[in-house]
Amino acid sequence: MATMGFVAVRKLVPWPDCHLARVERGKAPKPGQIWLEREGGRLWLVRITHCRPQEGESRCVLLRPAGPTELKAHEEGRRIAEDRRRIAQREAMRFGLPMKFVAAEQTLHGDFIRLFFTAPQRVDFRNLVKFLSRAFQARVELRQVGPRDAARMVGGIGVCGRETCCSVFLREFKPITLKMAFDQSLVIAPQRLTGICGRLRCCLAFEHSHYKELLEGLPRVGKKVQIGEMEGRVISYNIFRGTVTLERPDGSRVEIPWEEVRNP
Repeated sequence: MATMGFVAVRKLVPWPDCHLARVERGKAPKPGQIWLEREGGRLWLVRITHCRPQEGESRCVLLRPAGPTELKAHEEGRRIAEDRRRIAQREAMRFGLPMKFVAAEQTLHGDFIRLFFTAPQRVDFRNLVKFLSRAFQARVELRQVGPRDAARMVGGIGVCGRETCCSVFLREFKPITLKMAFDQSLVIAPQRLTGICGRLRCCLAFEHSHYKELLEGLPRVGKKVQIGEMEGRVISYNIFRGTVTLERPDGSRVEIPWEEVRNP
C-alpha cells in the first residue's frame, strides 16, 4: 500500500526514542494519540508528538490506534520489564560485574527486552546476556548509559523543587561548563551547581546566552577601573538593575550604572 507520509512519534519507553514513522494512506494520526507501531518484526506502542525526530530513514510503520488490549498489554509489560531489571541487577552482582541497572523496556509481546545500566568503565557482559536470554526466553540487549541519561530515565526532583528538566522536556544534552556559573555570578558550590546526576545542572545553560550578551564589553570581576577621579575594583554585577559594584581603595563600596565602565 502506498504511504501518505511520515509523522513524528515517541515510544512509550524510558529511553527518549523520538523518530519518524510511515503512515499508510487514509490514516490520520493526531498529536497525543497512542498507536501501534511495527519496527521490523517487533511491536511497540508510540505516542504521536511534535518532537524532533532522529535523523535517518524510518523503518517503522504505524498500524492502527492502540486499543484496550494493547494498552493493557503495555501496562503489564512495564511491570514485567521492571521485574526483569531487578533480576538483571541480582545476576550482575552474582557475576561480579560493577553494573547498576536503571531502566528496562520491552516490546509489546515481551520477545525483546533492552536493559540500561551505568558502570564506572566498560564491562564485558557477554556471559550475563546469555544467561538472561535463557532466563527470559527473549532476545536481550544491554546498553550502557552515562549518568545524565540515567537521571533522565529514572527522573527525580531537582534542587529547585521541580521535576528534573531532562525527564520532562529536554531531548538532548548540551555541554555545561563552570564558566556559565561564573558569568551568571552564581555561588560556586558543588551542592548548588550539580544535579541528581552528579554533573553540572543543565539549567545553567538556559539563560547563559542572555547574561553573556548583557555583560559584553564590561570588565571582568576583580579588574581595576578608573572612572573620572574614582578608582575601584569590580566586585559584582547586578543584571536586573544594570549596575556594577566597585570597591574603592579605602574599602568602601559604591554601586553605579554599568554603562559607565563598559568598553566602547
